[in-house]
Amino acid sequence: MLPVRPKFRNPPLIERAVSVSFAELSQFSLGDFGLFWSEVRSEFPDCEAQPLVRSEVETFDRFQPQQPEIRLLLSDALPRAFYRNPARGELIQIQRDRFSFNWIKTGPDHNYPHSEAVLERFLAMFDQFAKFIADRGLGEIAPVQCELTNVNVIPVSDVGESFPDVATVVRMPQLSDDQPSIKLESQIVGAKHIMLDDAGQPIGRVHSMGQPSIKVDTDELAFRLDIVARGAPLGDGIPGVMQFLECAVTAVNAVFLASVTAAGRQFWGELDG
Repeated sequence: MLPVRPKFRNPPLIERAVSVSFAELSQFSLGDFGLFWSEVRSEFPDCEAQPLVRSEVETFDRFQPQQPEIRLLLSDALPRAFYRNPARGELIQIQRDRFSFNWIKTGPDHNYPHSEAVLERFLAMFDQFAKFIADRGLGEIAPVQCELTNVNVIPVSDVGESFPDVATVVRMPQLSDDQPSIKLESQIVGAKHIMLDDAGQPIGRVHSMGQPSIKVDTDELAFRLDIVARGAPLGDGIPGVMQFLECAVTAVNAVFLASVTAAGRQFWGELDG
């Protein structure tokens, strides 16, 4: 798979999340959240509890209609823990069956460090978590699904005066060009792509969703484009996880380039592609 690694002087990317799901560590207890925090607290001084997230698993069987699902959480179900490094815009998330590392843009001068640096940081933190689990005798981490997410936010004021002006930088279906009695107010766009290996076989999916949003720090109208690549590790252990994530970076970048216009690429200052 040929890498797709465009670079921009000022990309709309505000967050990248790298996650791996694994078989549940049944022996992991509430106290282990605190013990792991003691190991990373010098780098991640803030800690908080959050609700559990469900790990989605991509399959490539024949299409089966989704059925409504009721999931019950036991009263003693363990939460998800957040460990934050606000100065660097970094976040670790752990729960019994999932580990995530997020890079989050903290301000206009906080530049994205590019995919190689983020994956390297994820690997270092995941290695530390895996070592903690092994040292505590809590079981073996057996990865079953990997996920890479890019969150892009485009303030409307950057590209025009109203929401339809977002179409100058993001590809959107034209819904009201020849209808004088209506005016487009907002629009949601989405797509699903299959990730293919060099032999043309499916190895994962990329889900993209774009919709109106509010930019939290300025309370202004914006367009948010989330792109998520998800699939099983391409091999055993951490090497298989990293091999999939390298492919996921290419797939997410390819979907981003397919989702934006030439004017958008120029606006964000594309350096190569």
